[in-house]
Amino acid sequence: MYDISRKQNFVMRVALMWTINDFPTYGMVSGWSTHGKLACPYCMENNKAFTLTNRGKASFYDCHCRLLPPNHRYRKNKNDFFVGGIEKDLAPQRLSGEKLHDVVLEYGGIVFGLQSGKQKFSSFGLTHN
Repeated sequence: MYDISRKQNFVMRVALMWTINDFPTYGMVSGWSTHGKLACPYCMENNKAFTLTNRGKASFYDCHCRLLPPNHRYRKNKNDFFVGGIEKDLAPQRLSGEKLHDVVLEYGGIVFGLQSGKQKFSSFGLTHN
């Protein structure tokens, strides 16, 4: 970094603490693929996304009522949602840092950073993004 008042370079150390952004930007910042059926970073492979019949696009409409509290009125609303049923499933449990680390280790040989290039994994798009 350059300090204009002192006219010299210095090393700046920073940490990104939080961001406010839309979903595509979330994907760019985090490295998570925000396209397809596995786009939800909370549900991951436990999502209820479905493919639209005419266009073949993934849809998450009506899939996130289970993230609401168990007694929320929208869970029992049969008339205003596409599926027309009562949501009985609970929200998926969020992974702790240790559990998430164990999941990532299962893929082995992951290179992070600028040298990562395009990496292919055997079950990409089926169980993870």
